[in-house]
Amino acid sequence: MATQQAGEVPVIEKVVTPSVTRTWEDVTLLYDDQFHDPTELDEEIENIHNLVPELVDLEVIGQSYQGRNLTCIRITNELNTVQKAKTLVLAQHHGREQITVEMALRFVLHLLNNYGEDVVVTEYIDTQEIYVIPTLNPDALEIVINQGNHWLRKNLRPYDNDADGLFSEDDLEDVNGDGWISNFLVYEKDYPTEVPHINDYDWEYWEGIDNDEDGLINEDEVGLVDLNRNYATFWGLDDPDLLNPITQIYCGTQPFSEPETQAFRDFTQKHRFAMAYSLHSGINATYFPADEFEEWTEPILYYQVYTDLNDILPNSFNNYLGNMASGMSQEAGLSGGWAEWMYYERGTTVPITLELYHNGTVDLESAHVIIENNSTHIIREWKGIYGYFNPDDEYINSLWEDMLPSFVYLLEMTPRLDVSITGISGGITAGTSISVSTRTECLSPRLGSKESVLILDEFGTTLDSIIAINSGQSLTDQATIMLSDDLTSSGFSIFFGNNYSGFTEFVISLGTPATFDPLLIGIVVGVAVIALVLVIYFVKFR
Repeated sequence: MATQQAGEVPVIEKVVTPSVTRTWEDVTLLYDDQFHDPTELDEEIENIHNLVPELVDLEVIGQSYQGRNLTCIRITNELNTVQKAKTLVLAQHHGREQITVEMALRFVLHLLNNYGEDVVVTEYIDTQEIYVIPTLNPDALEIVINQGNHWLRKNLRPYDNDADGLFSEDDLEDVNGDGWISNFLVYEKDYPTEVPHINDYDWEYWEGIDNDEDGLINEDEVGLVDLNRNYATFWGLDDPDLLNPITQIYCGTQPFSEPETQAFRDFTQKHRFAMAYSLHSGINATYFPADEFEEWTEPILYYQVYTDLNDILPNSFNNYLGNMASGMSQEAGLSGGWAEWMYYERGTTVPITLELYHNGTVDLESAHVIIENNSTHIIREWKGIYGYFNPDDEYINSLWEDMLPSFVYLLEMTPRLDVSITGISGGITAGTSISVSTRTECLSPRLGSKESVLILDEFGTTLDSIIAINSGQSLTDQATIMLSDDLTSSGFSIFFGNNYSGFTEFVISLGTPATFDPLLIGIVVGVAVIALVLVIYFVKFR
């Protein structure tokens, strides 16, 4: 036990971690201006980690059905080991939405290349843990990129659609070699001259051949479970198509039946995200979670975020968002959806499904060309599925420039706390208490700490707490810490924060009261006397 010296009092100091010294040149993609297949994506991830290990940490969170790695990239100032505020970008639930992989990769590069160059980006990385999962469906990515099946939405668990004992033996194929797998919409006519509305088709099929010679085409289409319907919240409710394996929204045999969603579920058990993006494509829209009554779960907050995004996203995106009749949610309370599960089960206040690309030039009526029109039915053919979900390679980087502000917005919204200590007093021996005066500011303009701000010791034990702090708010409070041991000059660490806002470390130790220079005290007193004389003069002779 240290010997107490006369006049010693408790003192407290914030632990400030310096920024990382930048030693790397700007990181570029190994495969730029193209869509990555899973092998190329793994190469990019490993290269990024090797070039900037000071900021990048990799974690394989699980494997896909076919055994491919699901890798999470964490970007943060590794010098600071205290838990920070966390944010998340998750890409490619759906195979055919490969543009989301590219946006996730470019987000990582933007962060690394601006660290040490841009003050704001540097501050975000110093004070946040930024998690990026570039694909949740790498098996489908392989088929989409290398086999040209741009219809593939679901994961690659096989299914015997026609119950012949064989699996996935009759998939879609580009029969005529024109580079497209055509989609055909069939309309039955009630009247010989009738031309039905394009969306009123009776059934559809895709280009292919009868590989197993059973008289059917594409009856064992590759792809089974829609990963964005495989989460537990509202799973399998209110739509029979969710339980039908041949539909595009089949939700699986049970919640988290798929290894991909299991991996993500297990990963999120270790983290809490106040706000997160799940990236999709095929339409320009922003979807928020809703309840079973088809209402936004946080209506005021979501409208504020909607308004923010409406201001910062490109005009083409904004024009679509202007149609607010359904509150920007196609299916409120999406059955088995990622956003609903993140909100209800993981406490993420703003899980946003960000649909970041849509080819607005596609006129579905004219794109679906009528190739047969007789007295009983009409058949329309559509070749252009690729351009509907993804731009041409040459436009990937320009799309990223358009979407960049929405990713910066995600970082801005993360509810980090700026904690400072304005006073400390109390005992220094075991059994006595220390009172700490705090000033806490929430740096997010929309999201607060959600829960009380805790004061923890080095072992995670709660010493005290102060009230939750709202977005953009600054408040003062008092915390009381009971000493279990005598305070020593080496001191001990305490941590202010919570799992949403991250923590700030302080060290409490023994010190001596602040002393002042006698000359400085004399100057201050002299100035005060002069001021008082002037006040009296003006009051008397005004």
